[in-house]
Amino acid sequence: MTDIPAERRPPDAPVALHAEHWNTKVQEDISELCQRHVARCPAIRSVAHYSNGILDFVVHAPGAEPLPSGPLVDHRIDAEGRPGHQLVRCVQDIDRSLGPLRTGELMRTVVATPTGALYCGRVKADQHIVGITVDGGRVDAMDDQLNDLVTELRAMMNLPNEYLGGMDVPYVVPDGTEGLKFLTGHAVDEPMEARLRGIWHRFLNHTDLQYLAYYRGWDLICVGDAFDSPRLGLRFLAIEPDARRRRYRDIAGGLRTDIARLRDALQSVTRDPINRLVLDVQEGAIYIHWLPGGRSSDFLLGVTLDQHQVGNAERRLREVLSELPPAPRRLRR
Repeated sequence: MTDIPAERRPPDAPVALHAEHWNTKVQEDISELCQRHVARCPAIRSVAHYSNGILDFVVHAPGAEPLPSGPLVDHRIDAEGRPGHQLVRCVQDIDRSLGPLRTGELMRTVVATPTGALYCGRVKADQHIVGITVDGGRVDAMDDQLNDLVTELRAMMNLPNEYLGGMDVPYVVPDGTEGLKFLTGHAVDEPMEARLRGIWHRFLNHTDLQYLAYYRGWDLICVGDAFDSPRLGLRFLAIEPDARRRRYRDIAGGLRTDIARLRDALQSVTRDPINRLVLDVQEGAIYIHWLPGGRSSDFLLGVTLDQHQVGNAERRLREVLSELPPAPRRLRR
């Protein structure tokens, strides 16, 4: 491990901890860019860089409390890098599981809790940035800053902008219910299904939020989408709408394992339950938002197929969540 000597650092400068193999000029440029972004954004506790799953360096805010090291960790850089190691491995596995959707690679992952969050951004294949915040109210600030960081790193390598987090495009009122389809799941929660059927036409649309499913106790209650809209026809040249619907149900069914692994990655940052997961792929995003006060098995799963609309679609999903009443604790089958 190498560190920047304290006498060469301004007192309020981020602290860089470098692995022994990190020593070339190009690598130093990447480290310095990360330090600038950490300095700009007080929401960021630390940023780590991984190549082929190997930790290269960590930049943490001045005065940041060390992460718990555990009995097998000898150096601070190892403790700092452990959440990212776990997160990168999990993100790579999730990326592979999303392959059949034909929506491109997983570029950005946000795992948020009320008191902290992890961010993973893919710079390119096998190169990742992992960020940590310990302020649940400033997750979006970290997210925006690290999206900019990943975009700058890609520009340094002459790679195109992938618009992590979407673009600043108008947020418009959905224009009708063309192509909307609603289905009942295997479990029965008639009051909640009726409530959702009554409001979804105001949120589901062919522009941003194009799929929305409600789960309780890991069981699908009801689901709606705009996949039959003629305006989405070009999105289904490689996969039929019904096949995509089935795939999203498969993803929800596999969440238990993914969530358990993501919780493990969060253990040294926060013990609070996950309340939001974003999987930002090259063509849109998948969002899982847990119901406030509910169980870890009660959530909404939303989807957009338009990368430009990634931010707007999640805003729409949050509006749906704000209109949901408390759910009953038992389901009738």
